[in-house]
Parts: sequence; structure tokens; C-alpha cells
Amino acid sequence: MNRAHLLRPAIPILVGLALAGCGKPASTAGHEGHDHSAHAHAEDESPVKFKEGSGLQLSAETSSALGLKTGEVEERAVRHTYDLTASVFDAGPPARASSLVPSEIADDLERHPPAEAKILAIHRELSSAVTQVEIVFAVAGNPSVGSTINLTLRGPASTGTAVPRSALLRTATGTFVYVVNGANLLRTPVKPGANDGEYIEILDGLYAGDVVATAGVEQLWLTELRLTKGGGHSH
Repeated sequence: MNRAHLLRPAIPILVGLALAGCGKPASTAGHEGHDHSAHAHAEDESPVKFKEGSGLQLSAETSSALGLKTGEVEERAVRHTYDLTASVFDAGPPARASSLVPSEIADDLERHPPAEAKILAIHRELSSAVTQVEIVFAVAGNPSVGSTINLTLRGPASTGTAVPRSALLRTATGTFVYVVNGANLLRTPVKPGANDGEYIEILDGLYAGDVVATAGVEQLWLTELRLTKGGGHSH
């Protein structure tokens, strides 16, 4: 008998076994194709999506659940307001208290002396070492030596682009607002300026007429973190 004739029937059997071992049954592959389509359809209907460069996209229900509100960036006068803590070192009268502040605040208070407390001296000797300046104030009342008092000082008003204080997001990597970007909300870096307790001047990063999130900002940030750092879907 021809030896080649004996080997010929075995070849299709070996190929079939190899395909069975390396691949998956046709019925399973068909099931996987169906699952992929369903997964893609579910993602299309996801209540929250994130795309780098475009930002968050939320369904109406999710926006409502997060307490999201938006408002238009406007031009307005914002008065510089500084909340300082001062330590009383002389009972007076008048009592004297000192406070350490950043040099830019000291410069502003020196140029525009506040009405709430008289500045007696500004010591800049520490600024090179600790980047802060000591300001000595004359304060009203009879505070005891060693006590700590809070001073709210108001400087001049400046007119510029401003957003509600609630729109600002401060993180370890910077200060941001969420800007409406079509159907999305894009986290955008900004440079804040004067703060009057209600509105914050924006020196860079926004234009009048931009629309930003004014409520639910922290929730937006946590949602973005979950999608980008916590294993959620990101597109």
C-alpha cells in the first residue's frame, strides 16, 4: 500500500484539532459579538462620559442629581477682601497686634490702607526667609496680650472678569472652573484675583460671556476623578 495514501486522511483531522484548541467554538464567537454590541450600546447610553480635551458629558438626570447649576461669566467690580489672623502683643492703648501675610497682600495694603485697622508698621526683614511680611496693626477694644484676633480688611475695588465663589475649584494641582463646552463641561485652569467673599476676580483663563458651573463643582471633580483614576469608563 502507498505510504502517502495512508498519511493523507490524517491531515484534516490534525488541522481540525488545532483549530479547536487555538480558537473558540463558532457559537461562542457569535455570543461574544452580541455582547460587544450590547456593551457599546450601553456605553452610548451611559449617564456620564469623559473625553480628554472635551470634558464631562452628563445626562439631564445626572446633572440634576449632582445639583449642577451654570451661570454666565460677567464683568463686575470686585473689592479686595483679606481675612487675617493677628496676635496681640501690646495691650495699649491702643492695642497692637501683628500678622504675617504674603508680600503681595502687604504691598496692596500699603498702597491702599484699610479703614478697618490702622497700619502702624510693615516689617519686610522676614520676607527673604519665609516669603511673608509682618504687619503691625492698631486695633480697637481691649484685647489681652497673647490673644488672637481676626481682622477683615477691605482694599480697593477692581473691575474685571468675575465668577461666583462657588464656581472655583481649588486642588493640589491648581485652581479651576468647569466651562460649558458644547454638550460637555471642561475643567479649565484659571488665575484668581480679588475676592470679596461672594465673587472672585479671574485674571486669566476666562472671558466675559463664557458659561461655567456655579454649583455642584466638587461633585463634578469627584466624578471626573472616578472616571479617570478610579476605573470608570473614559472615552
